[in-house]
Amino acid sequence: MNEKKNGNETREGVKKSGIPTGVIVTVFFLVTVTAMVIIFFNFLTSVEDPEQEKLYEKYYVMIAPEQESSFWNEVYESARKAGEEKNIYVEWLGKSMLRRYSREDQLRIAIAESVDGIIVSADESEEMKELISLATDKKIPVVTLVSDCPSSDRCSFVGINNYNIGREYGERIVKLAKTKKGAGETVKVAVLVDSYSEEAGQNILCIGIQETVENGVRLNDTDLRKVEVTLVPIDESNSFSTQEGVRELVFGDESLVPDIIVCLSETETTSAYQAVVDYNRVGVITVLGYHDSEAILNAIDRNVIEATISVDTDQLGSSCVGALAEFSELGHTSQYFTAESLMIDASNVSEYLKEAPNEG
Repeated sequence: MNEKKNGNETREGVKKSGIPTGVIVTVFFLVTVTAMVIIFFNFLTSVEDPEQEKLYEKYYVMIAPEQESSFWNEVYESARKAGEEKNIYVEWLGKSMLRRYSREDQLRIAIAESVDGIIVSADESEEMKELISLATDKKIPVVTLVSDCPSSDRCSFVGINNYNIGREYGERIVKLAKTKKGAGETVKVAVLVDSYSEEAGQNILCIGIQETVENGVRLNDTDLRKVEVTLVPIDESNSFSTQEGVRELVFGDESLVPDIIVCLSETETTSAYQAVVDYNRVGVITVLGYHDSEAILNAIDRNVIEATISVDTDQLGSSCVGALAEFSELGHTSQYFTAESLMIDASNVSEYLKEAPNEG
């Protein structure tokens, strides 16, 4: 009886207050949801990247290949840091996208977004030229990086002296030729080139190699050995095809296997290094590489790779941002910026191994 009485008293109390039970439940529900929303947004704020809250004066994008390459990652990091110093946000456009777009499609996206500046690893195709002109028409300055489109409306080119690098390779080939074969025999050199590349830098580098080697043979710097330089096209559209192309060269017909392989990209270098190890060609095939990733430096230290060309990636990235900023401010900038390069081999690799970041 007492329980019944208490229940009746409670219901009577609600009735006397004049507030329907449904309204009380609804209010309680809304208060709970509001509290949860506030807690959720507080959580988001606490984990949000502080850099995303910063307001930048300008927005530049970089469009480059080989997103997994340490070379391009170093170039981007340098550009990003240079941008931070000038209150400019630099984004590696392709790397932030879920699906892969062609370089040309990325250019179209950047133009459609009306970015403040574009850094692009270009080529000399008509489509590239037209897209750079379209960007320029929309008042978006374009800097080409490493590979150029010289007949376009780009405001500047930031790259390397390919002919000098070719000469460095050529001098090393002449020196190595003395250790290969006997007097009067032919030392075979394979220079790996990107079969899909339409930019002139690769050709200029190869000319540097050929002219230097021919001059060395003519002066008898190879001790009566002939040197045959062959350009070997490699499909560099993806890392798998590059690896397959290099493996086919290393493990092919004995009469066609080169004595020296010259690699003109980081992917080619790591592929050649791995193939030489896998097929027990260490000491038989000499590899000349490109870039100074930790893996490549360690391979030099273990005498698997003879030497590699190191390009100053800090100069490449910062020069791109500097050129765009200068053009935006003054309406003009230098047509060319050149980054330094050097050869790393067993004599100096220990210095660079100390400085190399951990890639593992």
